[in-house]
Amino acid sequence: MYYKVMYNDRVIDVLDHLVYVKYQPKHNILTLCPEDEAQGFLSSDGNTVWHCEEMYRFPVNGYDTVQLIPIDTYEYQKLKALNGKTAEEIIDAYTLTLLEGGVL
Repeated sequence: MYYKVMYNDRVIDVLDHLVYVKYQPKHNILTLCPEDEAQGFLSSDGNTVWHCEEMYRFPVNGYDTVQLIPIDTYEYQKLKALNGKTAEEIIDAYTLTLLEGGVL
């Protein structure tokens, strides 16, 4: 199964699998866990942890709540190739760079 991670109506990551985590208060760390105990999940690079509404809440602050949306393999490949951006977002960013550089 493939997923896109949405935050503030923007795609911030795409995942080809989910790695679930939960907070361990005794050692103040996150540990891997099964889906039914999950409070969050790891980003594709493993450096960020997010929470979604369907999961248990973290007992500490500092984790953004995102939407985790299942997608098909074609959308996953497209988003992965474009680094999670739509073609329109890439064109807008390029145009803005040209405007700021005085080319347009």
